[in-house]
Amino acid sequence: MLNQVFDYAGRQPYPGMEADLTGLLGMSQAAEQAAILELYRRLRDYIESGRNHVWHWYISNLVQAIRLMANPPSRLVGNPPWVVYNSMADERQDKFREQAALRGIWAGGNLATQNDLAATFVATCVDYYLKPGGKFGFVLPYSALKAGHWEPFRTGQWSLLAEPVRRGRRVLTDRGRTLADLSKPAWNFFAGQARPFPWANSSVVFGSRLDTTDPAVSVPLAPLNGIQDVGNTASVGLRMSWDAVKPLLTFTRHDPWPTAPSLAYANTFRQGATLVPQSLVLFDEANAERSLGMVRFHTERGKGDWHGLERQGRIEERFAKPALFSKHIIPFGVTGQLNIVAPFSEDGSEVLRQLPQGEGVQQFNLYWARANADYIQTKKPKSPAILALQIDHINKLTARLRQFDKSAVVYTQAGAWLASAIIPAGTVVDSTLYWLSAGQGEELHYLSAVFNALALADFFHEAGRASDRHFHTGPIKNLPIPAFDAGNEHHANLAAQSELAHRRVAALVAEYTAARRKIDGRSGRDAVLKDGAMQPIWASIDQSVRAILPDYCS
Repeated sequence: MLNQVFDYAGRQPYPGMEADLTGLLGMSQAAEQAAILELYRRLRDYIESGRNHVWHWYISNLVQAIRLMANPPSRLVGNPPWVVYNSMADERQDKFREQAALRGIWAGGNLATQNDLAATFVATCVDYYLKPGGKFGFVLPYSALKAGHWEPFRTGQWSLLAEPVRRGRRVLTDRGRTLADLSKPAWNFFAGQARPFPWANSSVVFGSRLDTTDPAVSVPLAPLNGIQDVGNTASVGLRMSWDAVKPLLTFTRHDPWPTAPSLAYANTFRQGATLVPQSLVLFDEANAERSLGMVRFHTERGKGDWHGLERQGRIEERFAKPALFSKHIIPFGVTGQLNIVAPFSEDGSEVLRQLPQGEGVQQFNLYWARANADYIQTKKPKSPAILALQIDHINKLTARLRQFDKSAVVYTQAGAWLASAIIPAGTVVDSTLYWLSAGQGEELHYLSAVFNALALADFFHEAGRASDRHFHTGPIKNLPIPAFDAGNEHHANLAAQSELAHRRVAALVAEYTAARRKIDGRSGRDAVLKDGAMQPIWASIDQSVRAILPDYCS
């Protein structure tokens, strides 16, 4: 029908042409005739004005979706778009959240901003376009296998709303449930390095649509729980057949690690503050001058929406505090720091929402007023209204300031391997770190030893993650770290070995600095692992960790 409409739109017009077209297409109803003639007339205008470039292809694509719904296939294979909520345009976020919630796969709370369009895409495709009993395979992010925001998707229970969802004047009714059997092991391409596998950490999730939509029918759950690691022994050609490709791949299915939350620490660690935009609030000590209680500085160069932005300023010294990021943390050590500029209260316990008053604030107020104006001009519509609220989002910066006089244990939020260290009092913590200030130094060292233990490295790398790159709360919500007990010989030994390790790593960092050799988060782990003086410490830590967490060690 569409081809015939395009055919007529490209012909020389003649009297009665429109009636011939609607008769040819069998359009007997007035509404149908009006719709098809509007399309015909618009296409004729485009063709006559030389603007008929993509319309046949574009409209065919729209029609194809309807055609598939009427005649669903028995196989679906695809590589859907990977787009997280935070990366969507503001006007699309509400629509996406609505559709994900309708399908029962929206992860709320702290996970809301991490929801991925790919999950909703797959559930929608299976619902609309796959026959009951049909099979599917989709390329998804590695996070689909393990991340918390993918958990509703991994259940295989989709479109489970029992009541209509009201959005303004619209009422979204439930289409009935869609159930998927996800029990076939998914493929994890984390180790696939040779072509044509992408460098982006990816996976393939397989499933089949179950043959029922009736909520009254009981169906055994078949969630995603099996994973095969897929590697390749040689490069795979893009045009090779599956029979030729399969021998070049390695499939390793391993039993999943046991996981359980730490009853003592799962809810005690906090994520650091969101210290962005860096171009307005952060500076390197190397670019600063301090004299007579004043600091002259040059901020970090901006990234993303703030690309190219950087500022110079002169402020009173009390408005600058040391700040640590994950790039400064190596096992049992700190390799550097930045500094944050912010409207700290006079006692340093909070971030002021207004410009500070009194003596010794004039230079800071001049700088902060300009920085706040820059922020308001460039920020996204849904970002916090002022710069102070941005850097103290949900009071993450204030939380650390109220523990500012205490040292803390931190671990890295992301990276290839987990790293932890004790940071000194008087330092701010960025969102790339999770931190805890406990009542006694021994407990902090105990935790740092557990996080850094080589015997637990594989567990943290594979099971202690929230995604392919991020740990977030995975180390404390997947590993049942027992509460520190000073009377337990293994706990006490871990604390003691951590103290020794921190002293040794501090000396190692000083050696590298004196020799003007680079040591940071990337190179620092290797340096600490290879250091001869650290070997007996590593061995002693592993021995104690194996005694208290034997099921999680490798």
